[in-house]
This record gives sequence, structure tokens and C-alpha cells, in this order.
Amino acid sequence: MKAKTIKAVIAKKMSEWWASIEDEAVRKLATENTIVTGGSIASMLIREPVNDFDVYLRTKAATLALAKYYVARFKIKQKSGKATAI
Repeated sequence: MKAKTIKAVIAKKMSEWWASIEDEAVRKLATENTIVTGGSIASMLIREPVNDFDVYLRTKAATLALAKYYVARFKIKQKSGKATAI
């Protein structure tokens, strides 16, 4: 796969992820601070299937905002054992 195609694949995948972030401020932090590295790039270069995308964030603030955003969406178990949203 050519570098231009790889860049387009990564851009599409990141755009899909960013669009799933409902909080506008968190989405903005993610879009401005995302770095994609790792095996996905190598896999595309040698035309193998991509298993995942390794995403890093440039700033501590972006990392913390995304962590809080996703933790707020996890479910916890009440004493009764039933799952509930936080």
C-alpha cells in the first residue's frame, strides 16, 4: 500500500472514532492531539490485515479528558449485582 493510501486509511479510521465522541470539548482535544503509530502502518505497507491502531495523545490534558470521558461510560455493578451506568 502506498503512503498516501495509508494516510487516507488512518484519517478515515480516526475520523470515525472522533465522530463517536459525543462531548465536543473532548472530541476537539482528541482531534488536535492524536498520534497513530505502530503495527497498523507496517501491516498496511506489507499488505497484511490491520488488527488495531495504536493511538497516543500529545498532552496530559487530552489523555485525562479522554480517560474521564470513557470511564463515565463504563457500567458498574450495584450491590444487587445489576449493571448500571455511572
